[in-house]
Order: sequence, then C-alpha cells, then structure tokens
Amino acid sequence: MVCKKIFTLSTLAVITNFSSPALAFNSLTVFGDSLSDTGNNGRWIWNNNQNKLYDEKLAAQYGIKLTPSDQGGSNYAAGGATAVPTLNSSDNTHNQVQQWLSQTGGKADKNGLYIHWVGGNDLAAASTQPALARSIATSSAVSASAQIGALLGAGAGLVVVPTVPDISATPFLLESVISAGFGPAAASAIQAAFISLNAAQTPDLASRQQAIQQALRVASSTISNNPQIQQSITEQLIAAYDTAAAQSSMLTDYYNAVQEKALEQHGGNIARVDINSLFKEILAAPQAFGLSNSAGMACPPGVASTDCTTSTSGFSRTQDYLFSDHFHPGPQVHNIMAQYIQSIIAAPVQVSRLNQGIQEMVRGSRATLDSRYEQLRDHGYSPGTLGIFGGYGGSYRPHNDNNESSNGGENTNSLTLGADYQVNDNILLGALIAGSLDKQRADSNFHYDTQGFQAALFSHLRLGQTWLDGDVHYLAANFTDIRRDITLGKLARSEEGKTDGKFWGARLTAGYDFTVTNWLTMGPMFQYIWDYSQVDGYREKSNSSTSMRFGSQNGHSQVGSTGWRFNTHIGGINPWTRVNYRHQFGDDVYSANGGLKSTNLGFSRTGEKQDKDWLVFAIGADMPLSETVSAFAAMSQTGGLSSGNQTSYNIGISAKF
Repeated sequence: MVCKKIFTLSTLAVITNFSSPALAFNSLTVFGDSLSDTGNNGRWIWNNNQNKLYDEKLAAQYGIKLTPSDQGGSNYAAGGATAVPTLNSSDNTHNQVQQWLSQTGGKADKNGLYIHWVGGNDLAAASTQPALARSIATSSAVSASAQIGALLGAGAGLVVVPTVPDISATPFLLESVISAGFGPAAASAIQAAFISLNAAQTPDLASRQQAIQQALRVASSTISNNPQIQQSITEQLIAAYDTAAAQSSMLTDYYNAVQEKALEQHGGNIARVDINSLFKEILAAPQAFGLSNSAGMACPPGVASTDCTTSTSGFSRTQDYLFSDHFHPGPQVHNIMAQYIQSIIAAPVQVSRLNQGIQEMVRGSRATLDSRYEQLRDHGYSPGTLGIFGGYGGSYRPHNDNNESSNGGENTNSLTLGADYQVNDNILLGALIAGSLDKQRADSNFHYDTQGFQAALFSHLRLGQTWLDGDVHYLAANFTDIRRDITLGKLARSEEGKTDGKFWGARLTAGYDFTVTNWLTMGPMFQYIWDYSQVDGYREKSNSSTSMRFGSQNGHSQVGSTGWRFNTHIGGINPWTRVNYRHQFGDDVYSANGGLKSTNLGFSRTGEKQDKDWLVFAIGADMPLSETVSAFAAMSQTGGLSSGNQTSYNIGISAKF
C-alpha cells in the first residue's frame, strides 16, 4: 500500500520588474520564510553566492541594500517560518513582525515598501492532520492577515502580499509519495525517478503529467523486474500522487481565500500579488517563460538548494528548470516573479499619466487661440466684423526623469476651427471647436492613444492700451489602446484597456502695451489658469495573472504666470515674442489606485512629482495675405522642467467679413 507522506514547503518567491527605472521607496522590509530569506537561516537558491532571490532583485531595482535582520538589516524572513508560533516557535512571521515593531518603536516608514509572504510551511503542517487541516490553515491565514494589519497600523505605506502558490506542483510531492511507498528502498527509487523526470520536456500540463507518471514507473522498476508487480506499484503510486496533489491544491486555494477575506476586513494599502495564478501559467506553458522543465529540479535529490552549486555531484545542467530543489524555485523563476511584482507595483504610477495626458490635450487648441489673440491685439476690428480662423497645433515633450512613468514622450495634435464677432469698439466674443488625436508614450512599457473633442468660448476686451483675454474650455476624451507591456522571463505580454475622461478649464490673461516706437510695443502680461480633469476607472481586457483594474482619477491644476511681451510691425509682417515665468499652485503629484482583477484588494501610488516652476519662451508672427485674410504661426519652448521640456507649435489662417 502506498501512503501519503507529509511534505514541508516554504513559500514560493516574489518578483520585480526591471523594465523601467524606479520611483524610489525609502526602504524595503521583508517578512516570510525560506523563499524570502537572504541569510538568516540560509539562502535557498543554487549558487547562492551569485544568484539573487526575488526580494534582493527588488531591492536592487529601488537602489536599496537588503540584508538579513541577524546582520542588522531589514529582511526578517527565515527559512522554515510559519505564520503562527504554534507550528514553529523558533521561526514565524508573528515574532518577525513583533521584533520589527520593537526595533522601530511601532512606527513604519510611510514611504517604505513592505513584503509579507508566508503560508507554505503552514499548509505542509496542516496536511499532516487531515481532520484539522482547514482549521490550521484558517488560523494561519487569519494570523498572517493580522500581522499585515499591524504593519499598516504602524503606518506602512505599501504592503505587498503574494498568494501562496499551489504546493502540489513541487517535486517534493513526488518525493513524498515515493518515500511513503518504498520505505528503506526509497532513496534509489527517488534517484531513478528524478533522472527520468529531469530528462523530460514538459511544454504543457499534459506532458508534465506524463513525465511524472513515467518517473513513477521508473521508480517502480527499482523494486521488481516483474512487469505485473511494476504495473501494480505504478498504479498505486499514481493514485496516491493524484490524491495528494488534489488535496494539497484545494488546501492552497482555501488558505489564499481565507487570507483574502481577512485582508479585506483590515483594509489598507495592500498590493495583493497573485503568485499562485502566475505559477499556474508557468506550469501550463513553461517554454513561453524560458523554461524547459517544470517537474524536475536542478539540484540532486536530498540536497537543499542552500547547499547546492553547479559543482555539486548530480547537479543537472541539461535543462532550464522551474525548481532549484524539491520545493524552491530556480534563479530564472525568481527573476520572473520579480518582474511580475514590479509590474504590479508600477502600474498605478503608469496609469496616473492618463490624468496628466488629458490636461495636455487642450494645449494645441489653446496655442491656436493664443495666436488668434495676438492678431486681435495687433489690429482691432471695427464693430460688426465677423472673423473666422482655423489651424493646427501640436507639441512634443520627452520624459527623462528616471521614474517609473518616464523614458517616453507626449505627442499632442489638434485641429481647431473658430469664429468671433466684434461687438463694439472694445469687446469681441467668440467660440471654437477642436479635435485632438494624441499619442502618449509615458514610458517604454506604457502607452496610450487619446481622441478628444473640445469646445470653448472666448472673449477679448480692449480698453486703450490695456487688454484682457478670457476663455473657458470643455473636452471629452476617449482613451484607446491603453497598454502596459510586461516582461516575464522570455515572455512579452501586453495588458490592454480603454476608458473615457473629461476636462474643464478656464484662463484669464491681462496685459498692458507701452508704445516704444511706431514699430515696437511691449509690456507686461499676467495669466491664471484653472484646469480640472477626470479619468474614469477601467478594467484591462484579459483575465491573466497580470490583468488589473484601476479606479477613477481626478486632477486639479492652477497655474499662475507673469511675463513680458514684445510686438513689432515690420513691413507686412507682425512678429511677436514673449517670455513667461509660471508657477503651479495646484496638484504637483498625481495618484491612481488599482489592483489585480483576481482580487478585491487595491492600493494607491503617487506618480513622479511635477515641477512647480518653469519658463516659457514663445515667438510668432501675424502675416496679412490680403485685405481680409491673414496667416499666423508660433512656436514655444519650456525651460527648467526636470522631467523634459516641451516644444509647442501652431500654424493657421484667419479671415474677416
């Protein structure tokens, strides 16, 4: 009779995404078991003096040094740890969190990143007592959630809480089944089984299952040469393996569900990371991620990865394995998990660019309107004159501030058509409509296209040498092809979505013209802009482990400006130039919230801080073409923006009747 044997399991590793530069956290603090342990009890990865765990990769991404707590560092994770002291009094996350609280005076870094990942060893212990398995799993999941609540209560800014991956998928399950069935002869049977398993290609779940069954047949052949006995033993082993796998998988899902519900009750800024779903995707198609074998292991049976190197006798170099040893992932998987976690952490920062992008959409129409204002200031119209104008406005701004939403560019384009009417000698009233088509590349891994329709009312008031311009704008935007590009090992994946947005804005500009000569005027100008934007929440289209949902966003910008304007009349052309100093009185940061579609938990992050002060240099000209028709053109350049200066331009034509 083949019996099930209990198996101890640490947790599976976390992840980061190195595809974009980092918006810095001040610190990284880690609680967990062997999958996060960087030296308190060991380092469970082969060639551990060279290969890094997921949390070390994450720390490097954010420019943080992560060292074990035993060496005075902020990584409290310890191999073999459970969530509760009753299962492991020496190493558990309850004690880890309490130790951290005592060392910090109960205060967390609100700008720090925290990881709390535990549960594998708790599930292993639960599986030894089938009658109490669910109650043990419940106690551990609830306790782990309470510890996370303590971190948040102490002021932790963001806590990453990965799900426990399916413990039934580890090679240790196969070892346990063979050990239980073969007794003293198990060692040679396990050795033979893993020689078979390591030689197999497992491009999908079916081939993986076949490889496991074949390994069990090979194990059976070490006991007897009799085909009938071999077949009988094989059938028992397969049945025992399937039963143990099903029970372990159900227990894993139960633990994750209980923890999820408990975390919902605590609330807080929790980035729930679905390692379990990611792990299942890797098992289903390992080759897509750069792995060739998802069932075997690189280290020989009986050798833990913390003691394993490529020089260890029996180390397998023949394939790219998911596992280092019988329950710890290999370096490639740590890298995949790191990329995965980082992509989730970065997503709200990337998506916060939508709110800023909608504010950029009015720049083209405003630039065209500004050129029209310059025409009106150059030469007034007689009462009753009707004017029409139209033009193209565009701008480009690179992002180069080395943040998670950087290394891209904004490219805005708009067509504007307007009409105005000179009511009397002093007042002109007008309206315009505009269409926008913008392509925004916020960073190398996030982009979106935007279509917008604008409507605006404007007026121009002239009292002697004093002038006043005012306009109000409304814009309805449609964000299409919102795309996050994610790299997971060799897999390149895109998550896509779409949403809508709105914009309301108003400007008031005043100035005074001093006549210097008959061809030159100049004077001060003052401006204040009120802009409000809203972007609706949306859900990405697919249902993969990386698919996310995002909440609605609101933005508020108030920019004050003071400057000096020069206007000349040279022949038939009227060139002008101006320089303005601008200050942002409104939002200088934009936030967005999100979470995986597979969880109800969500978290918020704030994007890069915007510049508060900058300069704008502009030059343009009004060029009469006939008695009734004039052309205009202008170009402006910002200066002093750390995130990338913006170049704007417009060209158009006007006529009067």
